[in-house]
Amino acid sequence: MLGFPVALLGVNAFEWYAHKVWLHEFPRKHRNSPFFTHIRHHKRARLNGFEDEGYTQSMWKDQEMFNEKAALIGLCVVFTPTVVVAPFFTVGVYYGAWQYWHKHSKAHLDPEWAKANLPWHYDHHMNTNQDANWCVTRPWFDYIMGTRVIGESDIAETNPLGMNLPQWLEKPVNRVVRRVLPKAFTRLDENRELEAQRLHDSQATEVDAA
Repeated sequence: MLGFPVALLGVNAFEWYAHKVWLHEFPRKHRNSPFFTHIRHHKRARLNGFEDEGYTQSMWKDQEMFNEKAALIGLCVVFTPTVVVAPFFTVGVYYGAWQYWHKHSKAHLDPEWAKANLPWHYDHHMNTNQDANWCVTRPWFDYIMGTRVIGESDIAETNPLGMNLPQWLEKPVNRVVRRVLPKAFTRLDENRELEAQRLHDSQATEVDAA
């Protein structure tokens, strides 16, 4: 049974790393990378208020959709042999991959749903800095690695788990996580202030230009 939550944590770590390195850092250095199409996904989302019509297309008609689905299917294939020794872990990997596709596609077809349910991913696309907020399904590793940058405070999650928790549980969870990850939260607080300042400067520049 423990294999299931371990798999979910592992999938979250993988999406953080793959998003940051494979989809952002590597394509910048190698324009012929098949993952360079992720840049188009960012452009479409940025120009359309987070919406990306590519998610209405067949994976055979849109390269970004093909890459995303192929990567998730490939992840499941790679871990399928583990079902023999760790069935709950394998199921967790499958579930994590399905959650990624389900949440990511739904978010980019319904921006209001994304704001309410995946504010960390909304910030990834709509903040002044798009090189942060690497997690999609849950913000766990962004908190662990200090890469969560909150943009709009009124839509941000109220705890690092990115879940709706009752107040009696949420407060101690927040206290414990801050105590366990003090350096990460120092960076998170700095990130939040920096994003607010950058947004203020950007808006001031737009007013001056007008």
